[in-house]
Amino acid sequence: MSHIGRVFGWKTTKFCTLCLIVGCLVFDRAEACLLSSSQSGVLFDHIPEGIDAPVIVEVTIVSREADISSPNHTPLAVMKARVERVVRGTLDSDALKVVTYIGSCTRLGVGHGFVTGRLEHDAQRGLELIAIQRSYEILTQRR
Repeated sequence: MSHIGRVFGWKTTKFCTLCLIVGCLVFDRAEACLLSSSQSGVLFDHIPEGIDAPVIVEVTIVSREADISSPNHTPLAVMKARVERVVRGTLDSDALKVVTYIGSCTRLGVGHGFVTGRLEHDAQRGLELIAIQRSYEILTQRR
């Protein structure tokens, strides 16, 4: 192979590699949350003040079910929760599903805390608390 062929081949390889990297960055659907201050969730460490929600419950989230899609194709997380106590609203069950949308910065998992939102009844899943997400800083903020 001549010197020109080797140089052309090397430049082409570098260009193709650069295009692959840029393509992966631009079109990758698995987005990461770059700043920890951008993270959000549904589980407050304390009883939230100033939250305009019809229901506030203290729960222990015991598991996360398979993610689902809303009618407008927004990804939703469904978590099984045990109700410890009702702070605001009326709830006659000791178990419910906590449902919230999933974003690239959403932190969800098992744990204990307070969840806010509104109650709905789903024909397939039963009683659900449609949870309000807040920034991680607000969720963990001490009074």
